[in-house]
Amino acid sequence: MYVSKHWSVSEWDCWRRNKNAYAWDDENGCLCTEDSKTEKLFRILDSLRECDSDWVINTTGYHAEYGTSFKSGFRTVDDGVNAACGGAVGSYHTRGCAADIHVAGKEYTAEQLQEMVLTAAGWQGIDGSELGLGCYGDWLHLDTRGYCSRW
Repeated sequence: MYVSKHWSVSEWDCWRRNKNAYAWDDENGCLCTEDSKTEKLFRILDSLRECDSDWVINTTGYHAEYGTSFKSGFRTVDDGVNAACGGAVGSYHTRGCAADIHVAGKEYTAEQLQEMVLTAAGWQGIDGSELGLGCYGDWLHLDTRGYCSRW
């Protein structure tokens, strides 16, 4: 079991729950997981936050149908949240191994964020060839799909 040093499920889950199919918060509010891909994701995110505490999971725009905005980490399918957020069918967000991230209050290009993520992955012994990384302006999609994909 992996226990995150710096993240909680509620920071990453679209509904801000403290438990979902891939992870749960322990008594101290730290994310715990037994899923290998979720663990790799949070090992990388932990390394990023150790370097800069301003790393955050993106929040989507307000969705009137749901009366809320959503975190762009774990997304649910059955209630339509992944689709409402513009997520693809089969999205890694729905599999517990993706997050859309940025550094709050700091101006980095997505390419700079990508380099930081690849460095953090290396610190955790995770090969960049296991990661999906998508650049979008000043934020980055990260997933631990198990093979290389860049866009």
